Amino acid sequence: MLVKIILIYPASFSDVSSTVYQGFLDKMSVLMIAYKHILAVVDTRSPMQNSLRKAMILSDKTNAKLTLLEVSPKNTLLSKLTHSSSSIEPFAVHKKSIEQYRAQGKKIENKTRINNSVSKAILEELEQEQYDLVILNYKHHHPLFHEFSFADEWRLLRQSDVAVMLVGSNEWGENGHILTAIETDDASHQHNTFNQKLLDETEHIASLLSSDIHLVNCFLEQNLSMAIKPSKVKHRLNNQRRHWINLVDSSNSHQIEHSHLHLEEGLPDHIIPNMAEKYGANIVILGAGEHHGLFSHFKGHTSEHIIDQLNCDIFAIKPASS
Repeated sequence: MLVKIILIYPASFSDVSSTVYQGFLDKMSVLMIAYKHILAVVDTRSPMQNSLRKAMILSDKTNAKLTLLEVSPKNTLLSKLTHSSSSIEPFAVHKKSIEQYRAQGKKIENKTRINNSVSKAILEELEQEQYDLVILNYKHHHPLFHEFSFADEWRLLRQSDVAVMLVGSNEWGENGHILTAIETDDASHQHNTFNQKLLDETEHIASLLSSDIHLVNCFLEQNLSMAIKPSKVKHRLNNQRRHWINLVDSSNSHQIEHSHLHLEEGLPDHIIPNMAEKYGANIVILGAGEHHGLFSHFKGHTSEHIIDQLNCDIFAIKPASS
């Protein structure tokens, strides 16, 4: 049966309700975000294949191709001492789930790379294939670790142009919560575009996982003495109001309730983990890779230092120009 579809375009946009038209554009922006190919990194040292489990959930909901990457260490004395007794066969652990997945007609591929660094193996794979999302297990590190070493996952956050999701054992239940941190102090077109990308990705993930959205914006007075001088209270309140207006403006196109917008004064390192705990966030979404604005005022990349303080999954999104 041949079906003819006729599209009737208005003579001008004024003929269409601006609200309806804007809503249409908002929905289209979410639909345009498509995960066509997901890379899940399996952990050969843990039976808890959280990355595999959650990658299969997202792949199932988006019909994306799924590639499972096992990273095996090079055959050295050190690798034998550290891996021989603890390594497991990750594909064997989830063989039944993978077979069921394939039986449903889903595209799934297994790959192995030899490298002592998981992040380097991932970056090599990203150079060879086109991926939209990387998912891997994350192991929390003691604060002292970062004083003497560099977490392998941090290299991935800095060098990958692809969005990275670091996952743990928490469940993605329906009616969950997603917390997204945005920065509104930078008014440049490039940064505003990146904020909208964060919000578009947030809305997409929230839709897939049937979750609601909370936005948090952290700000600091440029002169901390303003917070204690009575003569500067008015200026401080005006600055706070400006940040609130910017936060509301950023969220308007995504119809987020004002009760889910949170403006907090303080360091992102402290505010974001506290807010994630307060609202029971399943996923915290952060921008990674920008080197300006509030997040660049502190040691290293703030997103990296926040990660070890979070007890939920982290979704790090890169600017388009990175």
